[in-house]
Formats: sequence, C-alpha cells, structure tokens
Amino acid sequence: MRWYFAIDEQGAAGEAGDLAKLAVISSRLCPGLEPRLLYHGARGALTEWMDRHGVMVIDAAPPCLDAMAAATARGTFRAYSLGHWLRLAIPLIDHDAEFVLYTDCDIAFLRPIDFGAIRPNLFAAGPEFAPDRWDYFNSGVMVLNMAAMRAVQHGFETVIRTRLDEDNGAHFDDQVALNEAFAGHWSRLDPGLNAKPYWPHDAGAGILHFHGPKLGGMGAIATGGWNWDDPTAARIGALCDAYPTRYVAWLSDLAERLQMIDLDTALRLHRLAGQLAVHARSGAPRTHDLSFMRP
Repeated sequence: MRWYFAIDEQGAAGEAGDLAKLAVISSRLCPGLEPRLLYHGARGALTEWMDRHGVMVIDAAPPCLDAMAAATARGTFRAYSLGHWLRLAIPLIDHDAEFVLYTDCDIAFLRPIDFGAIRPNLFAAGPEFAPDRWDYFNSGVMVLNMAAMRAVQHGFETVIRTRLDEDNGAHFDDQVALNEAFAGHWSRLDPGLNAKPYWPHDAGAGILHFHGPKLGGMGAIATGGWNWDDPTAARIGALCDAYPTRYVAWLSDLAERLQMIDLDTALRLHRLAGQLAVHARSGAPRTHDLSFMRP
C-alpha cells in the first residue's frame, strides 16, 4: 500500500518534522507500506533524512495555491499549514494506484494492518473526537479510492475556490473543505486506525494519532510549562490534562513496541510517559470544558 504523508518547509523545521520521523520509524511495525512524502518548499535536513530512510520525497504544491495567496493578501484567509493542504494533491500526483493511505505526520503505526480489506467508494475516515460520533470526520488518516477522487477533483477544487472567494474563510482549512464537500459520501474507517491518545487504551489499535497536544506539548503539560491562559491552547491541552493516565498507557505501549526498532525513540517515549504519570498523581486536577468533543 502506498502511504502518503505531507509537510512543508516551515513544518519540517519544527516538531512536525520530528513527528514525521517517528511516523517513518514506526512504519516498520506495519510491513508492506511504501512511504511517499509530499513536500512543499526548499529541501533540507528533513528531506535528506527521509531519503536515507527509504522515503520517496515528491515536490508538490497544494491545489488552489493561487486562490489561497489571493485570499491571504485580502486578509480573508490564513493557512495554518500549507503542508496539510498537500493531501488534496494526491489524486493529481498518483495516476496508477487503485487505493492509497494518507496520514498526517503526527501518527505512529502500532502493528501490521490489512489495508487490502479497506475498499471505500470514495474515501474512508474516522471520527474527529469521540469514537462513536460519525457526523464529522478527522482527515488525519484516510484510505483513498484514487479513481473516484480523481473523478471529483475538478469539482472539489471549484468548491475550494468558491469558499476562498468568500469573506469568511479565515478558519477554512483542508479538513473543513473535505467535510463540507463530501458530507454523506465518505465511508467509515475503523476508529482503531485513527486512535486518539485521550481515548481509552486499545491494545488492538493499528494507528495512533497524536490529535491535540503533540509530544512537546505533553511534556509541557506534565512539567507545568503549558500556557493555560490562552483559550486555544487551553482547549487543546485539556485533551491531555483531563486524561493523563490514558496518555501514559498509549505512550508506554508505543515505546514497548519500538524498543527493538529504535531504542532511543522508545526511551524518549518512556520518559515522557513517566512525566505524565507523575503529573497524573501529583498535579491538582483542573476542571475542563470538554463539551466541544460532543457538539
């Protein structure tokens, strides 16, 4: 199965680049993947690392980049990350695969997965926050039917351009675009293939998605360095702070699985799990509003 993930030059220089490396390292737990990184910007240390580790690096640009630039100049749009938008270019780049896997960079594979059994009519995706809420999907892990996605690509780009021409596109992103355009037309992906660390631990899960605080954020929460005064940061941090023992279980599980593959990475994950375990035992519990998980 061809596995696509994507990042831009800015993301490559930050924690997203480190998470992309973790994703590649963990892919050894899932034999049969053909890793392909879509990259936007000047190549550098991360792309060199990917080359050394057998990843095909493909220079790419997001569809509708000109419309994004125009909307940004008008002040009606701001791309959180151009790297995220690169996933929408996959049908334009891959012309011979029947089905492909796409993931965000902030994931880890946990075990072998039979992707051959996943054959969506358009694409398959899992829920955003709660594992039983199917009204809105998370696009961080998707299995794409390439012929079907190519067939709708032109119409999809037209929808994106129309939204970017509006004056309320400041919070418009690729996941919103996918949910708006394909509501009612996507297939359900096993939630265990897009498991979140704030869910109860599942030893049978296949892909762990660090949705919410990333590894650095988890460390900041555990050591008292998280900015709880910022409303956006508080909402993101609540996912970890409300369920630290779940994070400990997922991190410890991943660390144990990686011990024979990359000991240094496994030890870092074990240390982070230990910090969160201490935080769970000694920190004064905060009251978090988690109603956004079930709107």
